[in-house]
Amino acid sequence: MSETKAHKKRDIFLEGPIDTAFIAESIAKHATRTDIGAHEIFLGQVRADRAAGTGGKFPAPTTTAIEYTAYRDMANEQMLPIREEAFARWPITCLHVHHSLGTIQAGELCFFVFASAPHRQAAREAVAYVTDEVKKRLPIFGKEIREDSTHVWKSNQ
Repeated sequence: MSETKAHKKRDIFLEGPIDTAFIAESIAKHATRTDIGAHEIFLGQVRADRAAGTGGKFPAPTTTAIEYTAYRDMANEQMLPIREEAFARWPITCLHVHHSLGTIQAGELCFFVFASAPHRQAAREAVAYVTDEVKKRLPIFGKEIREDSTHVWKSNQ
């Protein structure tokens, strides 16, 4: 377990899709650290799913985008204990979490979790844990926009 130190509350939200250059920059900032042996990344991307429960429409309309909203202050507040739990459970050296707000088109990135650690297992487990906890505990809402201009509220599973 890593030593306990207080982490400050951070704003995890970005307006619009997560740019791959932002991800590359995040990785590059850690490239010279000699206490890191592994990086693990989770990237969430909007899928162009066929809608279920379409009331007999055939073919079912496809999701073209997700419009993300959140209770931003509450989500950032609730992110802090998730960070603390990850640092307490695994010897990770850093953890970055970013989630999109606004309309994200199918194929674009909307969620980025990045952890570094001396060894790969800790980084993997921390990223999986944080990803699942964000989905479970943070008040982030996705409205799936369909090609026929209908929508449905997304539920995390």
